[in-house]
Amino acid sequence: MNQEKIGKFIYDLRKKYNLTQAELASRLHVTAQAVSKWENGRGVPDIELLKKLSEEFDVSISELIEGEKESKRKNKLGLVISIFLIVVVIVILIIVFWVRNNDETFNFSSLVCQNDSFSINGVIAYDNAKKSVYISNIHYCDESVEEPTAIAVECILYEVVDDKEKEIASYGSLDKMGENVLISNYLRNVEFNIDDYECGCDSTTCSNLHIRINALNSDNERVTYEIPLSVDTTCSD
Repeated sequence: MNQEKIGKFIYDLRKKYNLTQAELASRLHVTAQAVSKWENGRGVPDIELLKKLSEEFDVSISELIEGEKESKRKNKLGLVISIFLIVVVIVILIIVFWVRNNDETFNFSSLVCQNDSFSINGVIAYDNAKKSVYISNIHYCDESVEEPTAIAVECILYEVVDDKEKEIASYGSLDKMGENVLISNYLRNVEFNIDDYECGCDSTTCSNLHIRINALNSDNERVTYEIPLSVDTTCSD
């Protein structure tokens, strides 16, 4: 995340719209000093202010974070959604940690799905004091077999420490039965957002996370899918 590049982008947008720092600050309900701090690369707006800047200057949040305009291109809908979600997740986690620890350095790593039948969007943010986990957009992606259907699905995020399972969060319930539809229809609404996550392992990044998907098919048979998660440290910042 390049704060100077973001600041330069905000400065250029403000000049393009013929606004002074005071005028922009008034529209955003912040001080002119805050605007000056952004433009000088000494800070970034929080997520709510990024949304307001996005609306004010008719740019996307991802463009603000990247500090430049995106070229127009056609992508598959799934890829567009995935990229947007990853950008938003990183922005949220950066802002949460930056606001609470202005002078701290934080690292960000992707959570990688270790089950070839599924894909996820996952990020873990951490420093020496705290960790946050965000997981969304769980999708069934095994094209070699027909996607299973279900009348109910529950997702459980848990960690394994010393061969013992500890549930961290869950979504859905097998008691809430609906229509017999593709399992992806249930999974697309699953989202885990754990702030100040206290993992039980010694690792800084906590690479012992798992997702368990329990699905109930139309014959009332329970099918379980295990999704181990690993940490991709190549995106650490």
